[in-house]
Amino acid sequence: MRKKGRLPIMVGVCISLILILNAFLFFGLMKDDERSGESSEAKAAVSEIEPVTVRLGSAGDIILHKPFIESSVYRSDGEYDYSPCFESISDVYESYDFMTVNLETTLAGEEAGYRGYPVFNSPDRIAENLKNSGVDMFLLANNHIYDSGKAGFLRTVNYLTDEGYLSTGIRGSEDELPYVIKDIGSISVGFINYTYETPYSGGKAVNANPVDDSVADLLNSFDPSNTDGFYDEIEKRLKEMREKGAEFIVFYPHWGNEYELEPCEYQKKMASRLCEMGVDVIIGSHPHVVQPAELLESGDGTRSTLCVYSMGNQISNQRREYMPMMSDGHTEDGLIVGLEITRDEKGHVSLTHVEYIPTWVERGSDGVHRIIPADDSGATGEVKASRDRTLKIVDSYGDMKL
Repeated sequence: MRKKGRLPIMVGVCISLILILNAFLFFGLMKDDERSGESSEAKAAVSEIEPVTVRLGSAGDIILHKPFIESSVYRSDGEYDYSPCFESISDVYESYDFMTVNLETTLAGEEAGYRGYPVFNSPDRIAENLKNSGVDMFLLANNHIYDSGKAGFLRTVNYLTDEGYLSTGIRGSEDELPYVIKDIGSISVGFINYTYETPYSGGKAVNANPVDDSVADLLNSFDPSNTDGFYDEIEKRLKEMREKGAEFIVFYPHWGNEYELEPCEYQKKMASRLCEMGVDVIIGSHPHVVQPAELLESGDGTRSTLCVYSMGNQISNQRREYMPMMSDGHTEDGLIVGLEITRDEKGHVSLTHVEYIPTWVERGSDGVHRIIPADDSGATGEVKASRDRTLKIVDSYGDMKL
């Protein structure tokens, strides 16, 4: 009888212990979630992120000297056609998810007169040919963008916009953004392009051409001798780009000294400052020769920035026979910089690989300038010589570990 009376008590105690244990486990799990600052739904969302990698390509100066204007090899039935220049390189351009070149000229129209050095104005067809070869965006902030004055400046950007071609560095109006943010394979990449100014007491000037006050703010530029205002402007614009969703930022400066194989002092100082501001990659143009690449580190050691000081000429007529001061051929050499950008399973976006594809400008027996990829280790003759020159310079600051 007494055993019979104790059974309900023991069952009740066991049930109570089970309930307490379940409650402890339940609240313990909830406490773990709270401690991590994430709900179970948020954790599930994070675990569902699919890693993705995109490839960005950048090439240097596109400069159409007089032979590109005057030679009959670039005209057919009265129309200009530069597509043969890019036949050998188009596969490289098209291998990237997004390809950029520096268009160092103006598109002021035929009525303004086509011209080569020293005051450039090129046929509109060059933009179409580049686009068809795999180029996705044109960099316009360079020292020749005002060669055709205010009218040519505005027509260049407005023509490209009207034709549906993407560009940055200059704008057609204050309503347009001074940078580009592009979703590439689900990664939002920001691009911003600036050129150096030349001294002028009356305001802004490029290549000694005073820029009309009405369009001065439409050109992204900096004064190398007084960079404080530039840094303030860049800091503001980088903040805006991030607020608009940019996860990775590439800065394209048109800077440095022509025909120098090493970056000058202000290039190094500016690159270091941009690294501190959080720019992910810096890719330069203007010297018309390839300059070294290096991996910069911020002062606190928390971040790094890839800097390629100059990509050299992508295509031009700056050949050794016309350049006695550069008889070694460096002005015939160029560089395509390939960036591999990855979002990992945790959602972090970073630069995971960089490749350098040397290029060489051949002027064939038919008179056509052709961009030849010089990345084949089995290359011979002029192609091999160009490849060796370029890779020696690019790697001169030592191996980079990303």
